[in-house]
Amino acid sequence: MRAIVFGNGTYEDDDFYLKYIEMYCPDMLICADGGANAVRRLGLKPDVLLGDFDSVKAEVYDEYKNIRILTFEKRKDYTDSYLAIQYAFENGCDEIVLFGMTGTRLDHSLANIYLLKFALDNGAMAKIVNEYNEVFLLDNAVTLTGVKGRTISLLPYTDKVSGIFISGVDYPLDDAVMVKENPYGVSNYATEDIVQIRVDAGMMIVVLTRDEY
Repeated sequence: MRAIVFGNGTYEDDDFYLKYIEMYCPDMLICADGGANAVRRLGLKPDVLLGDFDSVKAEVYDEYKNIRILTFEKRKDYTDSYLAIQYAFENGCDEIVLFGMTGTRLDHSLANIYLLKFALDNGAMAKIVNEYNEVFLLDNAVTLTGVKGRTISLLPYTDKVSGIFISGVDYPLDDAVMVKENPYGVSNYATEDIVQIRVDAGMMIVVLTRDEY
């Protein structure tokens, strides 16, 4: 099953998100607190609204009062995004797309990138998507298609990643090693439509970027 989680970050182009949702065909729409503001603007009806509700607009909350609402204390040891991801895989979702997870708050953006491992550890493949980027974690192998001309960056999530292989790019790697202190895998360039990436040990952050949307 597929879920889309809406966070309270930046949304620049509503058409981008509507087209992505149409393409992705999610089974569930989940609002993490203020993410409901974006969902309402998009004219969508979520399946659940959860969080401590310190950022959702009052009129949006009232409009969605007839859907499932899960309320949590403001003083808690989990972010609203964490709770939304947890809800997704507890309800059978093994693919999760995260919208509104980046923006002006760098601390929130970093925390949400860390949450990708929380999803992976629970058997769900999650990625952060906005108009310019797709971000996901890799601990084995992946084949990317339709990416010619995209910028692809590989950054260590663990302290050390070894056995790194990437083909179909301007700077191919084979059995390479990367450490956090020297994340040299930034700004590679897909020269082919198909890019293959593999790591033998450790975990990478993979970032696909469009410089212009």
